[in-house]
Amino acid sequence: MYSDAFCKVYNEFGWNYFPEAFGEQLLEWISQNRVTVKTSLDLACGTGILCEILYKHGIKACGMDFSEGMIKIAGENNPDIDYEVADMIHYRPQKKFDLVTCTGDALNHIIDLKDVEQIFKNVYGYLNEGGYFIFDILNEKEAVPGESIPLDFSDEIKAQFTIIQDQKGIITLKTVVFENGKKQFEENITETVHDPKTICELLQQNGFQVIKCADQLLENAKNHGTTWFIIAKK
Repeated sequence: MYSDAFCKVYNEFGWNYFPEAFGEQLLEWISQNRVTVKTSLDLACGTGILCEILYKHGIKACGMDFSEGMIKIAGENNPDIDYEVADMIHYRPQKKFDLVTCTGDALNHIIDLKDVEQIFKNVYGYLNEGGYFIFDILNEKEAVPGESIPLDFSDEIKAQFTIIQDQKGIITLKTVVFENGKKQFEENITETVHDPKTICELLQQNGFQVIKCADQLLENAKNHGTTWFIIAKK
């Protein structure tokens, strides 16, 4: 669960670049492939950036997240979008969707593959026939232990992002936020790297057709090449 302080920094100081870039590419992918999307659900939606992008393009977008702080901000940003606080391992909404997304390596927060498979089973159940499940997972090249990445949100607000990996392969993403040089708070988030081949096999075992597994959503996209994008169809 993200702290309120982390949610505030996430919302106010520029952690929206990935969902914004992904949203633009997703809309282009929908257009290129002539896919009809009337309803969508974003799992682990954070502050709702992707939901807002889809909503503005005429899609009835919904979102859910485990963090009450993220959902509170998402609802304040756009009260016309339906948001829920829930755990995606057990989440089973009553309605169905044409498109389900899960981005920002949210599935890497799910350590146990049995739980990942349960999510796939759940998503298959609330996707419309012919609907798409599009998500990303960390590429093993992205998890470089000991690498420290500085982030400048403004002249006053800065952060340091460090990747730590233990002997079992568990990754801790350590984020320290500073204001005017003074440490404000530290957030530690645990993840793991999932093998894309194993993930695709789990999708297929649970009824999905894997359309694509590549390091870019669009063929000519300029994006982080260290992320695997997976497109699955019911």
